[in-house]
Amino acid sequence: MRSGSLVRFVRTPLGMTCAIALILLVVVDVFWLLTDGTWSFRKARKPPTAAATSSDPDRIARQWHDKVANYIKPTVTAEMGDLGGKYFGQTPDPAKTRHYYIAAEPEQWDFMPSGSDVVCGMPVALSLAANHRAWKARYFQYTDGTFTKRVPQNARLGILGPVLRGTVGEYIEVTFLNRTRGGAFSMHPHGVKYDKDSEGSYHGNAANYLQSGKISGQSEPPLLGRGAAVGYGARFTYVWYCDESSGPLPSEPSSKGWLYHSHVSSGGEINLGLEGFIIVTDPKRARPDGTPNDVDREMAALFLIFDESGLGDQDDSGAGGPFDSKRWAYLQSIKEAGERYTINGYIYGNLPGLDMNEGERVRWYLFGLGSEEDQHTAHWHGLRVIEDGRRRTDVVELLPASMKVADMVADNPGGWLFHCHVEEHMAGGMFARVTVYPRGQPGASREPEKAFFGLHSTNR
Repeated sequence: MRSGSLVRFVRTPLGMTCAIALILLVVVDVFWLLTDGTWSFRKARKPPTAAATSSDPDRIARQWHDKVANYIKPTVTAEMGDLGGKYFGQTPDPAKTRHYYIAAEPEQWDFMPSGSDVVCGMPVALSLAANHRAWKARYFQYTDGTFTKRVPQNARLGILGPVLRGTVGEYIEVTFLNRTRGGAFSMHPHGVKYDKDSEGSYHGNAANYLQSGKISGQSEPPLLGRGAAVGYGARFTYVWYCDESSGPLPSEPSSKGWLYHSHVSSGGEINLGLEGFIIVTDPKRARPDGTPNDVDREMAALFLIFDESGLGDQDDSGAGGPFDSKRWAYLQSIKEAGERYTINGYIYGNLPGLDMNEGERVRWYLFGLGSEEDQHTAHWHGLRVIEDGRRRTDVVELLPASMKVADMVADNPGGWLFHCHVEEHMAGGMFARVTVYPRGQPGASREPEKAFFGLHSTNR
């Protein structure tokens, strides 16, 4: 339509109606965009981007202070000293005790140190390539109670904390120091026996007792143990007993893996990186150092989706009003961009050290943590395992808080893919490389400190 004809059309009643309708449509669209779909000029909270969540360790302090300050009061402060070290009121026999010194400290973690997919060679998203680091709180082991010299960590453990070992009938003592500002943290174990003080978990109606100052000297049983929430700068010695129920059944493999993690304020502490595991061995099938005598090498794999979106618990898509699909979609896009599909905290094949020698008997301790999205299927190419001594397979199913043992014989030399078989997870980088060196080559070190986890002379 020529410009003259358009002008004459607009001057007609029909043309004027069309023009007014078009103007109204533009106004409505602009209003929708300015109000972020809420139809209100109240400014909606804009979630931080993933890059904004990785600035410095003080972010952890701010995040956790804001989250827990209103309802969590540390059960141990630096001024109180160490109130732990007892097991149901008794001091454990030192001859049957392994002692560890562990601190929670901030560290910048790199999910993809190489900056690329080093196994499959696939391109990674530009946003991920530019932002694959985040500040975390992690467990670190020290040689003694001065907390000045760190014990070297096995590289293949990745983000996992120190491995704690024991045999049935032994005690595990952990002197825990919280060096992460802004919140209270703990160490809560699975599988071993403990009293209330060494539970390492903040729960129940404890807030009411804390607010009224009824932590000690009360006539009623306390809902919180002393080690439930260790404040910044404070320390507490947990005591856990490896009783018969902590160890494997005669029909199970000779050792079991049990998770430990901070348990003060829901799953956010796991997302921070505060998790590790315990190995308990049947003494009848153990070497003097506590390692299983029917195994030549140990491996571990934690399948966990880390959330680096910066949204935290934020979900205001429908808060205070009708469901807002645009807002929900926006939050989902931010969340998905911040997901890190990791094995031991690494993505796209960046996990090092999954090396073994042909003919070795290798024990895998497999774990899952996280939320409803963390349904994983650990799969080995080229190798087979026996899961928990009951079935032969090459895929092991893992849910949040799953703890499984898989034994293999490294009978197939070569480089093999190890990954989660959920397609979305694998596409997001949840894979690594397992290398089996042929006989006659130098291969993987056979030194016990390299082949097994948690061997250090200061633990006794």
